[in-house]
Amino acid sequence: MNTSPTSLAAESAGAQPPLLSVRDFALEFRTRSGTVRALQNINLDLHKGEIVGLVGESGSGKSVLSYAMLGISDRAAKVTQGSVHFGGMDLLRADESTLADLRGREISMIFQSPRTALNPIRAVGHQIEDVLRRHAAARGPNLSESLKQRAISALREVAIADPERRVNAYPFELSGGMCQRVMIALALACRPSLLVADEPTTGLDVTTQAAVMDLLTGLARERNMATLFITHDLGLAADYCDRIIVMHAGHAVESASTRALFKHPRHPYTARLITSTPTDTMRLEELAPVPGWLPDLRRTDLPACRFSERCDRAQAKCHTEAPTLDAQVDHAVACWYPNS
Repeated sequence: MNTSPTSLAAESAGAQPPLLSVRDFALEFRTRSGTVRALQNINLDLHKGEIVGLVGESGSGKSVLSYAMLGISDRAAKVTQGSVHFGGMDLLRADESTLADLRGREISMIFQSPRTALNPIRAVGHQIEDVLRRHAAARGPNLSESLKQRAISALREVAIADPERRVNAYPFELSGGMCQRVMIALALACRPSLLVADEPTTGLDVTTQAAVMDLLTGLARERNMATLFITHDLGLAADYCDRIIVMHAGHAVESASTRALFKHPRHPYTARLITSTPTDTMRLEELAPVPGWLPDLRRTDLPACRFSERCDRAQAKCHTEAPTLDAQVDHAVACWYPNS
């Protein structure tokens, strides 16, 4: 795992206000089988030029949080408290017209499974042109340049070979790795300030995965773009992120620089995740799975700390009083009895 020093942009992040700030955020789903308390007391900051990993098991609420921030949640979802500020604007109070103008221009998202996200019956170049046309003011300095040429340039920037030909290709004619590059081109066509990448390497082999992540993070550094990288793979986050936020069952439980998190994980769940993540030097017998499983978020008797039923350090206070994460602390932990 690469725990190299944080980038200069991330190191100076504390001197400027965050581009994205989430405070005391909570969301639930109303379903026939009960109310799912999907997110609770979420606090996080993301600064310009910073690459932050949002890590946790499947079902921990990572994607739900990203959809809520962009205003594209399921209709059954209801925000019950909190705020999401982007560049000073509260996205939760913005109307749909404002959000539609922001999405793709200032905030972009790469979804899981590019073959599903791309329109299967429309050439990839036309899909990029659609984004550029919708946000015409953000097409770039040469506004007279044709949309097709801009689409070709976007494909060239993500290292797609022969972009003049590939611009006319349909998704089914491209490999999984090339489809993911097209998704990156779509997301970055208007040079957004914030990119949310939701499991961008799902279904890719290890070599292609590394190539896609190298490309994505390289462009983020080059453009000084804030990037929220959502993944269940803690090892992958370690290789590419400046900072990591760990989520468990709808709670953000720890936030720290990548180096600090791996050197000294403070939350018991983070420590367990690290011991369950294979490395090049680890022996098979050293791997230890996280005990238990995520709680049913429909329960009316959920403990205040949702990890307490899986935790060997839990005490009575953990079941009755909820610890919260302070997003403004360099190494923050939401735990009453963290590792010292």
